[in-house]
This record gives sequence, structure tokens and C-alpha cells, in this order.
Amino acid sequence: MDISTRRRLLEGMRRAHQADAAHTATARARTRAAMAAADARARLAHAEASGLSADKLEAARAAADGPARREQEARGKLCRTFTAARAANSTLGALYAPYARGRGTGGRDRSVIAAGILSELAETPRELVLAADAIVVSTSGGKDSLVCGDRVVTLAAEAGCLDKVVLVHADLGEESEWPGVRELAQRQAERWGVRFLVVKAEGGLLGLVEKRGMWPDAARRLCTASLKRDKIGPLFKQITDALGLDGQTLILSALDMRASNGRRMVLTWHPVLELTEAAVWRRIADAALEYHPVYDALIPRLSCVFCVLAGRDVLVRAVRLCWALGLDLPTRYVALEEHIGHRFREKLSIADIVAEATLAEAEEGPLIWVRGDALRRHAGEEAAAGYLRNLAAAA
Repeated sequence: MDISTRRRLLEGMRRAHQADAAHTATARARTRAAMAAADARARLAHAEASGLSADKLEAARAAADGPARREQEARGKLCRTFTAARAANSTLGALYAPYARGRGTGGRDRSVIAAGILSELAETPRELVLAADAIVVSTSGGKDSLVCGDRVVTLAAEAGCLDKVVLVHADLGEESEWPGVRELAQRQAERWGVRFLVVKAEGGLLGLVEKRGMWPDAARRLCTASLKRDKIGPLFKQITDALGLDGQTLILSALDMRASNGRRMVLTWHPVLELTEAAVWRRIADAALEYHPVYDALIPRLSCVFCVLAGRDVLVRAVRLCWALGLDLPTRYVALEEHIGHRFREKLSIADIVAEATLAEAEEGPLIWVRGDALRRHAGEEAAAGYLRNLAAAA
């Protein structure tokens, strides 16, 4: 099965999924409309039995007309979406039948099949890069983004289509990111010779938390959704419009197919998903890729300074690193926590973390680290020494 065929199948699945979702939403809307109409009819019956004046009775009947009309419209829309969903699934079935006879393409099967096709595409990265019209690499500036970008750029350059690559950074703001993250992401793009775009949400993370009155958590990662995915998503339309292709634009990205529509298909691609942490650091060392210095302070991820998913020990270390860098973020986070009356985590407050960091500082003194400590830990002293030499030579 070639890429064009897989692409047609994925588009058929997207259309079928979209049609099913529209029918489900319409069915719910029809149920709500039917309940509203039944309630309106009951009120009208009560009014008619109450001996109201002709004017009031006419007004009651007019009030009941709206819900009844909306119920009728909902019924009609339900029929249309049912027909559309059946047609989309029939089309998908006809597309898929030659490749897997006897297997269905609805419900759970459809998602499994889509995942399988995406996995097959990922096994032919050169062909995928050549087939794409644009390649969007979302970068946090962190180690995984760094190696992901390096892999994508290397593939694109070897295929002679480096101009397709766009590096996009979602700037979370100085109140939640470590200093220099945005500048590092830009230097990475400049080293590779690819376009660099920045998106930023107004108010940043702390603004979002204050507005909601709650911190994000593992089940509601609104920081990722609101500050990253929702801001990067509109870029796909801009890229599609700029390309101005007659057919559907194919975009490779680290986002999922929720960003796809009739004008563009956005395929998920994770070029470093199979790499271990040690392999990521080995690639950084071998290619002399500049990484953010907070890793040398043994912060394992370049996420938010205080990530709701981080371990307690990492959060304590992050507070101590803030103090070492002269950042007042711990104080600001404690103040916000008190202001909204919601704990950073159900069983852990920022105030608790700061208290633990204070004890650690008293026992151990301020944090001390030197450049290359992250590589010394993950790849050994020889790799760290070679990396520092190569990085200095490239400067």
C-alpha cells in the first residue's frame, strides 16, 4: 500500500469520524429540543385549562411555537446527518475492502486501523517527507524537541526539501518558563536554516490559572491545550492558505488529526518516540546540539518551571534553581495559590514545596552545577568533554 492509498484511507476515516460525530451531536440536540417542546406543550395545556383571556392564550400558543419548530428542524437535521454518516462509512468501507476483506471500519476498528496506517507511514520517513507539502515541528526547546528537530531536518535536507520545515515555539511567558527558552529555540532553527514561528497566549499560564481559579492537573492539562495546541492550530490554516494548492494539503506535525479538514490533512509524526533517554542524550552529544542549561542543574524536563506533572523532588529542586538564578517565581506562585484558594496539587501546595526547598538549602547550601553535568550523568565524562569542545568550536 503506497502513501497515496494510505492517505486516501486516512481521509476516508476522517470524513467518516466527522460524519459520525456530527450525527451524535445532532441526536443530542434533537433530544434537548424534544424535551423543550414537550415542556412547552405542557405549559400551553395548562394555560388552556386555566381559562386565560384570548390575548394571553394567544401569547402562550406563540411561545410554544418556537420549541415545536426547533424540534421539527432538529428531526430534519438528524435525518440528514444520519444519511451523511451512512454514506461516509459506506465510502470508507469500499476504500478499505480491497486491503482487509471481512474486517469492519467502524467504531473501535476504525481508530485501530488509523493507528496502524500512521505507524506504517512512520516506517517510511523519507517517503513521508517527500509526500508532505509542509512539515511543522512543535518545539519546547527541550531535549526531545531538539533531537526531533535534528532528525526531521536531517531527513528533509537529504530529501532536498528543507524548505518545507517550519519550527514553531509556543511561548508560555516568563512567569512559567525558564529564562532563555524562546531564544534557544530560535537559535536551533537558525542553525538548521529553517523558518521559525512563535505563538503566545495572552496572559500566559498564571493568567490562565487566575482566570479559571484552578491549577491544571493530569486529567485537565489546559496548559497544553490552551497555551500550546490551541495557539499552534491556526498556523495550519495559514500554511494551507500560503501554499494555495488545488488539492488537499498534507502537513506533517506533532499534533493529531483534529486539525485536519477538507483542505488539509495533518498527520501525527513522532520521529523520536522510540528513542530512550540515553539515546536522546547521545544524539545531543554526537551532533553538538545546544541544550538548555537547566538540564545541567538536573531538572529532567524543560517544561513549565513548576509543572503539575513533575515529581515532588523535581519541584523542590526547581524552587532552589529559581533562587540560584535570582527568579521570584516561587513567591509569585505562592501568592497566586493563596489568591485563588486552590492548591497546586490536591495533596501538595507550592507553599509546601518552598518550605521543603528552604530546609534543603539550609542543609546543603545553594545549588551548584557546571555546563555539561547533564551529559556527564546520562552519557559519561568523555561524551560531555567532547560535546563541550565541539560546542565551543561551533560558536
